[in-house]
Amino acid sequence: MESLIRYIKVIGGPPGREGLLVGLKNGAILKIFVDNPFAITLLKQSTSVRCLDMSASRKKLAVVDEHGTCLVYDIRTKELLFQEPNANSVAWNTQCEDMLCFSGSGYLNIKASNFPVHQQKLQGFVVGYNGSKIFCLHVYSMSAVEVPQSAPMFQYLERKMFKEAYQIACLGVTESDWRDLATEALEGLDFDTAKK
Repeated sequence: MESLIRYIKVIGGPPGREGLLVGLKNGAILKIFVDNPFAITLLKQSTSVRCLDMSASRKKLAVVDEHGTCLVYDIRTKELLFQEPNANSVAWNTQCEDMLCFSGSGYLNIKASNFPVHQQKLQGFVVGYNGSKIFCLHVYSMSAVEVPQSAPMFQYLERKMFKEAYQIACLGVTESDWRDLATEALEGLDFDTAKK
């Protein structure tokens, strides 16, 4: 590599052709396939990479830089979509394209779409996010934390985005949240969502 490797993330692929995301100290983010000697440069930023992850559809890239800022890019256009402060690690939800979480300063932050961040206390580094489970590494211990997805669901409900709220609810919300979703969808005349 042209610079020191700061972070590596396995992104899968067909057997014998798996891919890796590599973040370098000079700010370059590369995609490497194990059967190809040439690395593909996805992005080059001015600050060193501390952590990174790619969304399930491989359309968005989340990077935590050396200043503790979580930056989210559109991979195709290289456009910076948004940034959030106080991050040390980041992970996209594997079941929901528009949700990611990042940890830092003793908090877990969950961000859905372009809504404000939802915070709760949590020590450690986020290493994975699947449905309503967040996998967290604290010192030498890995734990799976079940996080109700109520806050992001209600953010979608406030904007009358019933189908998106339903997708979030499917990841894991309480019985009363389901009832609230059904009632709001019914009042908003989205009968399909209300019925589900």
